[in-house]
Amino acid sequence: MIRAKSISISEFRGIRNLTLDLEGKNFAICGPNGTGKSGIVDALEFALTGNISRLTGTGTGGLSVKEHGPHVDSRNTPAKALVSLTVHIPSLNTDVTIVRSVKDAKTPKITPDTPEIRTVLEYISLHPEITLSRRELIRYVLAEPGKRSKEVQELLKLEEVETVRSLLQKIANAKDREEKSAKGVKNDAETALMRSMGITEISDNAILVAANEKRSGLNLPPLLKLDANTSIKEGTISSENKIPVSKIVKNQAEIDLNAFNEKVKKLQDSVFLSQCVAVSKTVSALSKDEEFLKNASRESFLQSALNFFDEQICPVCDVQWDPQELRQKLTIKLQKFEVASASKKEVERDIRPIIMILDEIQSSATALQRMGPLLNPPIDCAPINRYVEDILQRSTALKNFLPLSETCNALSLENVTSKQLEINLAQLELAISKLPEPTQQDAARDYLIVSQEKLEVYRTASSKLEKAEKSRTKAQFVFDTYARVTTAALETIYKNVEATFSKLYRIVNHDDEDAFQAQLQPSIGKLGFDVDFYGRGYFPPGAYHSEGHQDGMGLCLYLALMDYLAKDSFTFAVLDDVLMSVDSGHRREVSKMLLEQFPNTQFLLTTHDEIWLRHMKTVGLIEPKRYAHFRTWNVDIGPTEWSDRDAWEEISLLLERNDVRAAAALLRHFLEYFAKEVCQVLRAQVEFRGDAQFTLGDLLPNSISKMKKLIKQGKSAAQSWGQNDNVTAISEFEKKFNEVVQASNVEQWQINAAVHFNEWANFQKNDFESVVATYKSLVDAFSCEKCNSVLYSSPEHGEADALRCRCGNHSINLQKKAA
Repeated sequence: MIRAKSISISEFRGIRNLTLDLEGKNFAICGPNGTGKSGIVDALEFALTGNISRLTGTGTGGLSVKEHGPHVDSRNTPAKALVSLTVHIPSLNTDVTIVRSVKDAKTPKITPDTPEIRTVLEYISLHPEITLSRRELIRYVLAEPGKRSKEVQELLKLEEVETVRSLLQKIANAKDREEKSAKGVKNDAETALMRSMGITEISDNAILVAANEKRSGLNLPPLLKLDANTSIKEGTISSENKIPVSKIVKNQAEIDLNAFNEKVKKLQDSVFLSQCVAVSKTVSALSKDEEFLKNASRESFLQSALNFFDEQICPVCDVQWDPQELRQKLTIKLQKFEVASASKKEVERDIRPIIMILDEIQSSATALQRMGPLLNPPIDCAPINRYVEDILQRSTALKNFLPLSETCNALSLENVTSKQLEINLAQLELAISKLPEPTQQDAARDYLIVSQEKLEVYRTASSKLEKAEKSRTKAQFVFDTYARVTTAALETIYKNVEATFSKLYRIVNHDDEDAFQAQLQPSIGKLGFDVDFYGRGYFPPGAYHSEGHQDGMGLCLYLALMDYLAKDSFTFAVLDDVLMSVDSGHRREVSKMLLEQFPNTQFLLTTHDEIWLRHMKTVGLIEPKRYAHFRTWNVDIGPTEWSDRDAWEEISLLLERNDVRAAAALLRHFLEYFAKEVCQVLRAQVEFRGDAQFTLGDLLPNSISKMKKLIKQGKSAAQSWGQNDNVTAISEFEKKFNEVVQASNVEQWQINAAVHFNEWANFQKNDFESVVATYKSLVDAFSCEKCNSVLYSSPEHGEADALRCRCGNHSINLQKKAA
């Protein structure tokens, strides 16, 4: 990918004007919360992607890059909000400068501009995960399995796996519903056939025995086998092989009327009505989510829009969108639809048996509705028709599910049966009973003709069910095969990630978890994540591990994922305050892990913890001066660094305004900061403080004492080697150092008085200028006059053998010649 060489930020977020020289190496930004660290992270992301993730996503309603990217004083002139980023592209061995303004964020100026460079930069713009903040960090660790699977697959650019899986799952579910519907139709046809023929099971033998008994009464030859084309009414007297439409078969009419009465009684059963009441309460509880439920059907539409988005123009509205903003917007909607759909499916499962009973009533009423006009005298079946119409409306409402109010009304079945319906059924029963009894031959003929009609309906239903079963089996096979293959492939990926993650975490926590292991367990649409807890078993990270350990796990998992995703191209990453809860001891180990395990990756790290900054420098993750240390921020000038130049210039400006109190306070704070750095690089001993809040009195005397000791040690070593020239040079250095130290001791009381006592607040500018000059000389005495680096003892651990600067102008040997 890239390595960042420099960044210049102007009128962007909380930064007015800032330039950082990164030189393609690890770089740290330290400072208290609110001093502008995240503004640099935002600027990097904006330069590379044209977006600021902090201004998008959940909880950022009303925020946008265009409106809130510029500095607050430049919000009406977004063209002034500029970020210029120079990067090195290793694969092309070339440096590229990207200049992007908030006014025209989608069209950066790229120099040089070639198709190959554009390809690399477009790839990076699709990978905003190069920036990791704590809010993204923890989502990998504590997320639910389904959500974690999506997050991780999104990071690994495997979203299509889940999209296709979801589509195949929907197809399989649809085919399953079709099979169940076809099975219900076949069951109805089966029941009607058994009722018509008076048999207790559907089998070739049972049908042939019942049919041949009637055929023998008509002197028809028996049927020897029953296949798909066999007609059990073959040879009957009627040339049309049909019962005249004006005729009612008494026996069949009695069967149809009894079947309808049985269905109506089932609808009046107290247990069934109690089930309807319970389902109605569940439906009512969903009313607060009704809008989501109404939109759940748009899920596939939105998913298609997401799939067809070309990273520029929305495929639906033809409007240009920021890629990340549109994807986040659609993803949030899809998540809501997913939850709504799950709730809907659960209730629909409970409603389905009720719908089946209502549909059975409609089906069984058809014969009665046709029968009424054919009776003599005809019977008006209006009550039955109204009843069936009511049942149909209720069934339709339950199938539609929305609006929920209609579904609840449809489930109120206590008073569906009316007195008029009971009278109407009694009229039919009486009229049917008065029908003349058919002759034995007529009854046999009618039996065979009606049974053949029922048999044909049964055969058609069976054929449709067979097709539905094959279709469902095929869809399920495709889904299962895809799930099995992709799960196996994901398992391979996750095993690699799991091994790297476990190794990184063991490195960071080798002191107490050197046997640590983790388990990434993919399943259909989910990714389980369990970790070992001191050999007691595997548990979710949030079960027993502390928040600090969870932060460490999040970082290690992110690095493992990026290592798998980018491999040798993982050359740049931004870690934005990601170890807030990790203790100082393990932060040192994190620094070592980043240095040793990712030597080819340039890390830009932000932190509010000075101790971690020192750890980074101590272990070599950050080179000397390869960091920015912010001390303050204000809206007018943005972040202010701790640097000699800035500090002395600001003190000078304060003295020009005769603000001695402020100048003295700033001088004291700067000296505390500087003394900390000196104590660090000289390895001076300082009395331990649990809160790490050291005062100038704790630090400066110790740093001076350590420097004097090292100078004396170097002079003694030179004498032991007989290096007279070195002895003379060190002695001269010692003399100058002691002189400035003595001067600072003389002036020390004036600083304290000016800062702490009101009676000394009337110091004049001239009085305090000598104090400033004295301490500037002291600061310079600790530094090399050529490279301006603070002298440091080497090596960082163990016995010191040299006092040196970065450029080599100062190099004092501390090791005496052996006696």
